[in-house]
Amino acid sequence: MARNIKRKHHKENPNAIEPSKKRVKTDAPVDDSDVEPTQQQPPKFLAKKKLNGVPVKAAKPLTKKQLLADKSNFPEDQDRTIEGPLYEYLGSEDADERIQAADTIISKLLGGDGVLETTLDRHLEKRLFRGLASSRKASRLGFSVVLTEILQQLWGEKDLCNNRYRGLTFAFVLNTLVEKTKPVGNIAGQEEKDHYFGQLFGVECFVRAKVLFDDVTRWHTILDLLIKLAKKKVWLKPQCAWVIVQAVSQMDQEVAEDTLQKLDAAAWAKTPEAVAVTVVFTERFPKIKMPSKSWRDFLSTKYLGELPAVLKDSGKQQEASAQEPDPNQVPGQKQKQKQGSWTAQLHFVWDLILAHYIKLASAKSNDASDQFKQFWSRVVDQGFFSKTASEPQKFTGFMIFQKFLETGLPHPHIVQNLFSQNFTTCLMNQAAKQDRYLHRAATKALKAIEHAADQDRDLVPTIVQYLLGKHGAYNFDQRTNSKTVDKLLQLTQPKHAQELIKTIRKLVLTSDGDSAENHVLVYGDYLFRLASVVPPEADAKSKASVGGYALQELAQLAYPKAGGAVAGLSDKTKPILRQRLTSALAKFVKRPEDFGEFCNAIMLIDSSSVDMDDELQEELIEALEKLQQLTNPKAAKGDKSGAYRGLALLYAVAILQLYNEEPDAIEILNDLKQCHEKLFSKQSDDEGDVSALLVEILLAMVARPSSLMRQTAERVFEGFTGLMTEAALTLLTDTLAAKEDAEGLRSLFDTDADMEDAEEAAGSDGDDDDEVSELGSDVEFVGMANAEGEDGKDDEEEESAEEEEEEEEEDEDEEMDEAESKLKALDDDLAKLLNSHRLDKDNDAASSDDDSDMSDSEMMALDEKLSAAFRMQVKDGNKKKENKDAKETVINFKHRALDLLAIFARKEAANPLAYRLLLPLLQMMRTTKTKDLARKAGNIIAELAKAQKKAKAGGGGKEDEHEAEHLQQQGDGLDLEDQMQLLEEIHDEMARDESHAFAKSASNASLLVVTSILSRDPSRFHMVWDSYGGLATRWAARAGFQFSTIIADWTQWIQTHPTLIAPPDVDVESEASGDSGDEAEDDEDEDQVQDEDEDEDDGE
Repeated sequence: MARNIKRKHHKENPNAIEPSKKRVKTDAPVDDSDVEPTQQQPPKFLAKKKLNGVPVKAAKPLTKKQLLADKSNFPEDQDRTIEGPLYEYLGSEDADERIQAADTIISKLLGGDGVLETTLDRHLEKRLFRGLASSRKASRLGFSVVLTEILQQLWGEKDLCNNRYRGLTFAFVLNTLVEKTKPVGNIAGQEEKDHYFGQLFGVECFVRAKVLFDDVTRWHTILDLLIKLAKKKVWLKPQCAWVIVQAVSQMDQEVAEDTLQKLDAAAWAKTPEAVAVTVVFTERFPKIKMPSKSWRDFLSTKYLGELPAVLKDSGKQQEASAQEPDPNQVPGQKQKQKQGSWTAQLHFVWDLILAHYIKLASAKSNDASDQFKQFWSRVVDQGFFSKTASEPQKFTGFMIFQKFLETGLPHPHIVQNLFSQNFTTCLMNQAAKQDRYLHRAATKALKAIEHAADQDRDLVPTIVQYLLGKHGAYNFDQRTNSKTVDKLLQLTQPKHAQELIKTIRKLVLTSDGDSAENHVLVYGDYLFRLASVVPPEADAKSKASVGGYALQELAQLAYPKAGGAVAGLSDKTKPILRQRLTSALAKFVKRPEDFGEFCNAIMLIDSSSVDMDDELQEELIEALEKLQQLTNPKAAKGDKSGAYRGLALLYAVAILQLYNEEPDAIEILNDLKQCHEKLFSKQSDDEGDVSALLVEILLAMVARPSSLMRQTAERVFEGFTGLMTEAALTLLTDTLAAKEDAEGLRSLFDTDADMEDAEEAAGSDGDDDDEVSELGSDVEFVGMANAEGEDGKDDEEEESAEEEEEEEEEDEDEEMDEAESKLKALDDDLAKLLNSHRLDKDNDAASSDDDSDMSDSEMMALDEKLSAAFRMQVKDGNKKKENKDAKETVINFKHRALDLLAIFARKEAANPLAYRLLLPLLQMMRTTKTKDLARKAGNIIAELAKAQKKAKAGGGGKEDEHEAEHLQQQGDGLDLEDQMQLLEEIHDEMARDESHAFAKSASNASLLVVTSILSRDPSRFHMVWDSYGGLATRWAARAGFQFSTIIADWTQWIQTHPTLIAPPDVDVESEASGDSGDEAEDDEDEDQVQDEDEDEDDGE
């Protein structure tokens, strides 16, 4: 019984050597039949050569450098040790290596007298043509380079075919290409594709060699092969058309017309490939004759209406027309058409079309913009984005948009016509929701718009105009659920700011749509985004800024002139816009270079925007005069320039509060008036009064949960740090000693009314969320867990977070237990009053046979008792909430005070008053239960130590030298007795807390004071030593603190400051010998301390 044996196909190795096949070198036409050639018997492998019966040892293989450097001709016989690696390098993905290998192979084949004809034929057949069918790495690219050069030398200027290689005729070489790249047998789809692409690459080598039009029959042979190849597979037709397009530059008009005739006969008319060929031909030969009525200049205005039908769904039409007949088809029966596939690759015809319209503009054509506008509108917008367009067509349209936007970026006439009506509508619809079919394509288009604006920022006004204009939507970001307009506004340049603001105002406030209130709020949001633009370093020193223009416009919008309000500005929208302005000012005040823009925005607000009586008007006019005086450039010079700028910021904020009709605005203006008088007074005693009064004002500002108030207070305090007195600092440090409860809140604020205001501000988070949007909210909600916020987190963050979570869990458990006990007490009271019990206590309740009704008087008495019981319960709940709010308010207030102290420590490290911060900071670290407060206080001490060390060392800069000089001058005025007293107090604090973090901070504070003492009087070293000895005595008596950390820091300090230990006239050796016994005891104590610490750590 015969069996059908399925033949297994093995993929060819392009570098393998097969036995030579007998090929007749003739000029016969190319045979492209699919007949499988007869297989030749493989040769027998030769045995290894032997010399005197001993096998000859193989030569050592050449290195890569040696192979590429040797350009001598290939030997007649095949040498795999040379050819194999060279052709391997020719297919490398490294371009440089590929080019070197190509140069070497060409030199070894054609250099000098060249190789023999049989050798060149073997390389073409076995290596180069077969290598084109390989998809390995970059084989096609490398092999194409070598083939192009060989073909050019064969039939080009050198004409080697007639001079040396007469057997390698054009027909013979082309036949070899077809034979070696023809898929034979039942092979896999990918391998078939590789063979077809290899043949296409080989044909392209003939075109690039520029040897086809010396004898026009060669071109016709190639063209017939391309047409036949295009019928094989639908995806080959665009590639074949691309090869034809590349050959156009070598044709004359007669050959071009013959080419069109052949393409028309092959039914190429009205296809994307026909459009591509026509565009190139008409550009090169404007008077070319078309072969039939189906061929025309598709880009002319007359025929643009036919172009969408040609370019849309071209894959499906091409598939049907290019389909080969089925040999198994029943005669007379209609052949079933294959369905075209949706490809994500854009046809090359769009590159040619785009290049055509770019050339029009380069030729200074007056109607280049109009021609492209008509093309885009009639072909792309009405063809690919119409309501009847399919989803694949719209996807292709998005790819066309991205292609034209990225490539046409340097050409404004291209970009400004891309945002057409149907495209913009489709873009907004598809980007609105993620479940839309083309959501990802629309998102990519939006990102392409953002990238284009980032590349050329001069396009920002144009793009924003089209996105918000009649084709787009005034609230484009809301419609598309994106941040495209927001990101575009962030790219605005100062030179475009005023123009862009006018454009947005016109488009948003005058456009049709929903209510006018929504329009004005959206306009306010755009201005807020522009006001938040951070200028680049190059524009930082410029007087004009994007944010400055936007801030002024936003201020005039929120506070319009009397009778000059825009439509939609109502009692509902005004507070929201003013909140936006406050938030923008808070961002502005962070940047010192925007000081002038900040004050100008306040001064440009018209006084008629708010109804005021005569007294308030006088206060406002006087405040504006003071503000204008302080912002005068002449007043900003001198030693007090920082103080003048800080006072100007306070006046600006106070004026804004007056416009907002806040009750304490007049009081703040009066305080600022006193500061102004004292600051400009020539009496030196007034400076101290200024600092104390200023601190009171700043503390009142930071007590409010407002970002603007906090940022302003910090900027103002930076300008006044040089004028601070001990009394003013005491006002700041006293706030750190307040208890973190209701009692501490009462001690911070003078009256109950102030306390209630602070509690409401701290506890009104939930009530204000619906009234103020997230974008414009200036209110800061600082909780206990994240109060440190912007200050960063150190290495102990995770550990402290875990400790806080544990504390919160414990507090919650206590609260639950307390709530359960109160609920039980309420149940008991109700049971006594009603003479009843809960349903789950029927078994425990006593039986009652009294079923008599209650009288009216008894009912009234019972009602009063029940009301009293419930009032007591409600009162307990309110008190609990008040205590919690009071605690959060005090903690928040301490955070703000620490922020101010951190500024003073950073800027005034050389000031003797900086030492007055140490003890209050340590005391707060020890008493507070909030880890963030303790950590921030410890960081201030560490930063103070670092700043003093940097100032003393001197970094080489002028600022460091000035700081070191200032430190020396200030240090001369230190009272050493006071410093010794401070050292003792710090050591007293050391012994009161056993945490490691506290010991580290206390040790830093102690060493700061020790350095200040011994740098002025080294003879006091023994007094300092005795003070540390007292600490050792306390630890030995009762422990309770981390003495090991303290003594380790002290010992290291002694080693790094040998010059401060003792004066030169002290006999250190005698004292050292006298104290040797004590030191031995101290060493034993230290060992004991370390052992105990290790035991404690192991226990933990």
